Amino acid sequence: MDLTQPINVVAVNNTRVEYGNVLKSLNMFDVADILKDCTPMLGVKSSLVLGKTKHGTISKKYNGTFTGGTTVGTVVPRTLTVYPVVAEMLDEPEKYRRMFFADVAGGLWNQAHPFELWLLQHGIKVAAEELYSAIFTAKRSESAGATAVTDAFDGFFEIIDADITSGLISAANKNYYVNGAITRANAGEYLLDMWRSRHKTFRTKESIMWLPEDVADLYDDWYKDEHDAPPNVDVAGQSYLDGSNKRCRIKRFASAPEGSQRVILTFKENMIYGTDKLEDMKDMRAFESGNPYKFAAAMKYIFGTQFESVHEREFCVNDRSGAGSGSTSA
Repeated sequence: MDLTQPINVVAVNNTRVEYGNVLKSLNMFDVADILKDCTPMLGVKSSLVLGKTKHGTISKKYNGTFTGGTTVGTVVPRTLTVYPVVAEMLDEPEKYRRMFFADVAGGLWNQAHPFELWLLQHGIKVAAEELYSAIFTAKRSESAGATAVTDAFDGFFEIIDADITSGLISAANKNYYVNGAITRANAGEYLLDMWRSRHKTFRTKESIMWLPEDVADLYDDWYKDEHDAPPNVDVAGQSYLDGSNKRCRIKRFASAPEGSQRVILTFKENMIYGTDKLEDMKDMRAFESGNPYKFAAAMKYIFGTQFESVHEREFCVNDRSGAGSGSTSA
């Protein structure tokens, strides 16, 4: 890109096509830290009915007579709904010339890759950071004035709140853990008791305990108080809940509101994110901006989240609000 000349949109898009295999998709940047512990559902254009089977009872003593009257199980449906999300750029490329050269010098880009490609990739990377901040806290709004990415779809916290309101998540259903606030003094016992309160079949599998950064810090402090050392981590930098015999992996996430103490305990297979094609998440295209020296580009993809099941054998959440301040759920 010759920044002394008007922007050639055709040349930019030709570069995108030529080097398209080099461009990284949105889900490979910051938000990947969350999505790698979720399960993708591709080819979803509007909605898709999910659901785990709740097992029936079919075994009995043999008496020589087939009586039937039983079922293998019942599918409890849950709907994954995806919505359009856009990422739009309109800026002066001149401002980013030095950043581009710094990245190239740092070895992030081969020098043969042009500035146009770097600029498109930078936009995709920013979009990934914004999706990271929304994936738990987004709440779909139909209001014309609601234009943020957090207004585009329902994140995991909103799905939980709706299920608490409807009664699908409750103490009676054994998927709602009630035990007060989490503190430095009780963090380890609190989280271990939450895990141990699960169905025995839950505890035989490797689960993930999602902790907001504030809660994870309390757990780390508790661990150091108890063991005079920081929590143990494996070669991948992952830590396991103390006392779980490495069956419960702790997952920190920074996208919860400040002060939130909402803890989610489930499995990777149960946390679903849906989209149509992963290629859409890197399809940032330039177009005429109306200003020859301003760079305009846009990317559109669809996205949504859902839990495949909130049954006690698949899911548990504590009674602390996702809204922050450690308050209890409504």
